[in-house]
Amino acid sequence: MYGDKQQEPTETFLNNEKININDLPIFTRTQLLSYNGVDKPQIYVGIRGYIYDVTPNVKTYGPGKAYHTFVGKDASRMLGLNKLKLPEGAESWYTDDLEDKYQKIIDDWIHFFKMRYNIVGVIVDHN
Repeated sequence: MYGDKQQEPTETFLNNEKININDLPIFTRTQLLSYNGVDKPQIYVGIRGYIYDVTPNVKTYGPGKAYHTFVGKDASRMLGLNKLKLPEGAESWYTDDLEDKYQKIIDDWIHFFKMRYNIVGVIVDHN
């Protein structure tokens, strides 16, 4: 479910649901930075520690595009707050201090990404 609309699971969603977290490659936040479509050809976005390959949607997430700001990082906070930019020094991944309504928005984004993009890794909690 994304927002209030019921959606049939996609093949991508079903594959993502079968993934064993222990089988996924592990990335540090520093390593993830290079998956930005410039330093490496792949374009990855993290949400709550999972990394999604958004490379197939280069028109939206590619260099110079509107949502490229989410690329190469865990963008959970940005997505939850609906911000393309956070204040200086704010961590894009930290969400523990957000109210329930913002946590729900992040959950909706997770579902959105899971329906469309393959999970390709996890982010460890350090650089």
